[in-house]
Amino acid sequence: MHPISFDEIISLRTAKQNFSDCYLVSSINALTRTENGRKILSQNIQRCGENFCIRFNDVNGQAETYLVKQAECDELILMDKYLNPVKLRVPNHPIIKAIEVAMNKLLKLHPDKKPFLCKIPDCQERFEFNKASVFFKMFTGIRPITINESGLKMSLKNDEQIAGRIFNEMKDRKGSFVMGTGYHFNPFEDLPHCYAVRSTDNGLVELYDSRRQASIARDFDGTIKSMKYICGYFNDMLG
Repeated sequence: MHPISFDEIISLRTAKQNFSDCYLVSSINALTRTENGRKILSQNIQRCGENFCIRFNDVNGQAETYLVKQAECDELILMDKYLNPVKLRVPNHPIIKAIEVAMNKLLKLHPDKKPFLCKIPDCQERFEFNKASVFFKMFTGIRPITINESGLKMSLKNDEQIAGRIFNEMKDRKGSFVMGTGYHFNPFEDLPHCYAVRSTDNGLVELYDSRRQASIARDFDGTIKSMKYICGYFNDMLG
């Protein structure tokens, strides 16, 4: 076994989200954006040929490692509602797919690691629909900063001063953060979605949408109004 390479880690920044697991893909993306986040990815994702070992640093207070074989990754196929394979525009990233298989194994053993509300939406796989804070804590072993993820408010307006401090501190301390939307009770709106924070410079907050593989840049006020929560770490928290 050997750690995944620096180039493989950087490639996770543009990994395509195909399943309903924006929390997972965006959280991994966010960890690539700090030095200590990259160290954790290197330590927790080991490769042996086509197989992987995925480590979670804190599952009910214990570290757990899951062997993921290539055959198991091959069996993870996105299906439509009629259980027909979906032809993907962009193939699944092999490392993301290995983490997804590992999460399926973890949740089979520890179903309580998927909050009740995340079990309500229909899904094909156990790893679909979860909270970024739950994944971050299990994967890194460190409790993340979490603002309004479980709150009833659908925007960060009530927490804009805290969010503003996080954005300002990211310029010097660097950060591995995600932000997500909530339900707006509008049938024409997207379902809640999670984005990695790319930068907070020049008065703009730039987010990365792993489903569309595109960046979104908004000013501070626009970001606060449209995002429900922020979750993640400053680089020094992960050291």
